[in-house]
Amino acid sequence: MAFKVFISYSTRDLTRTAQVKDLLEAAGAQVFVAEYSVPTGADLAREIIAAIRTCDLFVLLWSHHAKNSEWVSQEIGIAKGCDKLIIPVVLHQSAELLGFLKGTRHLPVYKDPKKIWADLHRFVATKASEKSNREGMALIGVSAVLFLLLSQGKR
Repeated sequence: MAFKVFISYSTRDLTRTAQVKDLLEAAGAQVFVAEYSVPTGADLAREIIAAIRTCDLFVLLWSHHAKNSEWVSQEIGIAKGCDKLIIPVVLHQSAELLGFLKGTRHLPVYKDPKKIWADLHRFVATKASEKSNREGMALIGVSAVLFLLLSQGKR
């Protein structure tokens, strides 16, 4: 199973969101962006809630637009309620984090975009690799047990 990342964003920041999606997919993650991930006709709220509950990482693209988005604040609440790892990526210096996120270590992309995006890519690539390795080891363990069980039955 892939390392799953949920991106919370304002639709007014969709161009930047698409760039971040590409960056994280290149790092080996399965990325949920509602604009691209929810099929036409599906219940948007239900799909978003399910994606947050099953994600390994919640990336918040924080901007003035996100600050004013009804959806973003609700997504943050769901992620907090599910005890998800939240990484706020602050897009603009004047876009201060609010509420429960105020004390969260964040990535100030406005200070050094190349470094911040590289750091996020590296973090996600590491986590995706770790998850893949854990699942591979678990599969090897299950295979070994099945082999032993099957070989004992042949005696």
